Amino acid sequence: MKSGNGLRLVCALLALVVGAFLPMSPADTWANAARDSEVSGAPQVGPDNLGDARRAAGEAGQQAKVLKEGAGQLAAGIGEAQGQTQQLIDALTAAQSGSQELADGMVQLQAGTGQLGAGATQLADSIGEIVGQVAGFEAVRGQVVGAIDRAMEELKDAKDPEAVQARESLKGLREQAETAQLPPDVVAKMNQLRDGSRELANQLAVPGYGFHDGIYTATNGSAELAAGLRELQAQTGQATGGIDELVAGVEKINQMAGMNADKVAAVRAALPVPAAAPGADAAEPADPTLAPVAAMLLAAMAVLGGTALAGAARFASRGRWWILGAGSVVVAAAGTILAGVIGSGFGVQEYALSFAGVLAGALSSAGLASVLVRTLGPGAGLGAAGVVALAQTGVVGWVWRTATTAQVDSVWVALSQAAPMHWATTAVSAAGNGGDYRGIVSALLLSALLAAAGLAGARGRG
Repeated sequence: MKSGNGLRLVCALLALVVGAFLPMSPADTWANAARDSEVSGAPQVGPDNLGDARRAAGEAGQQAKVLKEGAGQLAAGIGEAQGQTQQLIDALTAAQSGSQELADGMVQLQAGTGQLGAGATQLADSIGEIVGQVAGFEAVRGQVVGAIDRAMEELKDAKDPEAVQARESLKGLREQAETAQLPPDVVAKMNQLRDGSRELANQLAVPGYGFHDGIYTATNGSAELAAGLRELQAQTGQATGGIDELVAGVEKINQMAGMNADKVAAVRAALPVPAAAPGADAAEPADPTLAPVAAMLLAAMAVLGGTALAGAARFASRGRWWILGAGSVVVAAAGTILAGVIGSGFGVQEYALSFAGVLAGALSSAGLASVLVRTLGPGAGLGAAGVVALAQTGVVGWVWRTATTAQVDSVWVALSQAAPMHWATTAVSAAGNGGDYRGIVSALLLSALLAAAGLAGARGRG
């Protein structure tokens, strides 16, 4: 194998491999993502009787979209509620623990209050006795003064020295007894002490008093609070299990809503789009349409024609470029005329792009056949080129026919995209339906690369 032939083979293989990864999905040729907000079916030529079904599918698509969005919002809301429920459980656990500590503390406080009440009662009794004794001091002092007065009266006429001395002693004792009395404010304070100690003892130990009854009420209330929070915590735990089941159910609803939206989208994609809507105003220009299957057949014509032109040029003694060039133009012109006949609403732009797509398909197929001939020899190369052309027709035809009504596995799409027939189909279908122009550009560039790799130096017999 010559080095030039090896370079051509590498370039051809590179074009085929790169084609498998470029954006040339069949659906993009009749649904422009920048223009169309809804997935639609592939166009068809001529009127149909699917208007009611198409309208129903459109309404179902809108409702499925609303259901999917609502289910997603419901799932998000339930998820947030689940997180908040856990926070509530944590808060209840902390509250229950605190209430139990409060109840235990109140029981201890109640017991301490009982002990304080007993001590306060003893203190009040003792203070009462002391105050009573102090209160009786005045009566005792009066009795002492009266007794001294009587004794002095009996001794006032006595002449005995001892009697006189005794009277003087009694006189001094009487003066001391007269002055030995408690101040009025001390007596009042002692009475206040007696009354206060008794009130304290009653508040701590006697039922019916505010502090005593309040302590017992608070103790009972804290115990009831702790019991209620325990019950609430248990019920919340049961509710959490129900919320978990609700979350699982909502997730299933969300998944089913997504599946429903996908199924409706698949139904809409399976409904073909007519070339012109029934009852449309004839004065208004219709959008160009071309059935993708028709574009695929035109691409098959270009591939088979290009392969045949490569064989004819190989065995021609001269005029190889004339055979390849003029033959490809004729094939492209025929394909463009057929596209205009089969499609509708074509303008100058659609005709020009269709011509470029069919021409690129013919030249790229001729280039691929030339690479195989240079690599394998005339006989085996042309045989292989024919087999490749037929294989393309089968694989690419099946992928495009299936894609008009259903989803196609990405592996098959990638395999189809590696074929020049897929490139030509993409260019013609996108040109006839106002599809994504990235597919047209990718298809034309890959076809040009493959044509250049195979047809370079076609004048010679290398």
